[in-house]
Amino acid sequence: MNRILVAVAMLALMACTQDSSEESAPQYFATANGPVEFEFPSGWYKNEERHPFDLQCFSEYERMNTGVFLFAAEDLAEDLSPREVLQRQIDDMSSKRENFRILEEEQVIQREGQTLTTVVFSGEKDSSRSFYKFTLIEFTESPELIPVLLQVSTPSYWNEHKPVLEGIAASGRVRKQGAQDNG
Repeated sequence: MNRILVAVAMLALMACTQDSSEESAPQYFATANGPVEFEFPSGWYKNEERHPFDLQCFSEYERMNTGVFLFAAEDLAEDLSPREVLQRQIDDMSSKRENFRILEEEQVIQREGQTLTTVVFSGEKDSSRSFYKFTLIEFTESPELIPVLLQVSTPSYWNEHKPVLEGIAASGRVRKQGAQDNG
């Protein structure tokens, strides 16, 4: 009888351990209108409410978020470059914030299969201050897909958690055909 109880207890512990490891695993969420997806850390969740993004996810305590606009090159004017698409997103946010100032100059990072162009601003709205990280991703193999990320953080979270936002942006990839979204 004791052996059975021990075996049942071990199985229950293994099930709990498996569930918690699945919850702590990073997860990919895809844009609603295209085959681009990003990896988010454990605790982040997809916003299911109405919003202007093609994908929006929040950190566990909502002190950071990532919004993704996905543009298709065929939907844009022929003479509009990806960098101009990025600038339009920056200009739009600038028009909606007070004291909108550059915090970190533009940085271009070449990675295998992608180029990330990032610039960070600070701004104020409704007596709160936030940092706004814009990232344009250009995929070598899929130049027709133009994702622009807007990642927002409270200043108190910025220094410690900036690598999390960078990791999300760098994880951007074109989904494999038939892949399922975790969210």
